[in-house]
Amino acid sequence: MSAIRKCPNCGQWSRWTQNPTDRCEHCNSILDPVAVARQQARAERKQEEEERYSIKFIEVNPDDPWYIQFFKRIGLGFQIAFVSIISFFIWLIALLAG
Repeated sequence: MSAIRKCPNCGQWSRWTQNPTDRCEHCNSILDPVAVARQQARAERKQEEEERYSIKFIEVNPDDPWYIQFFKRIGLGFQIAFVSIISFFIWLIALLAG
């Protein structure tokens, strides 16, 4: 489905497939800059939400010396144990709350 839309930059009419990234045939500017800004804001919010609710574990790199890998594995073990205990308590509270 194709429609036409007036370019906000040059004022000429261009074909528009109702895609936010459609561009003007005359000046090559974006036909719907508001929708593009809205789409970018939505993507940024989603990325922030993913970062907020994710757990960052220690990464053990194979290029690290053996002693650094050893201490990183110990730290990773503590992290996993801590997250496991907290998750168990949250599950237990949810189970007892009904």
